[in-house]
Amino acid sequence: MKKLKFYDPRLKEPFETDQYEVVEKQTARGPMLFAVAKSPYTGVKTYRLLGKKK
Repeated sequence: MKKLKFYDPRLKEPFETDQYEVVEKQTARGPMLFAVAKSPYTGVKTYRLLGKKK
């Protein structure tokens, strides 16, 4: 997997990782894909929107 940037809301610091999983969630605008990673600083799950499911 390629490296993506995520944001840790507790520390208010960005981090970059290639250790994430892609999940699909149903939203009001239809199914969307999100990357979910664990912050190396606090261990909090962080989400990043990847886009609409095709």
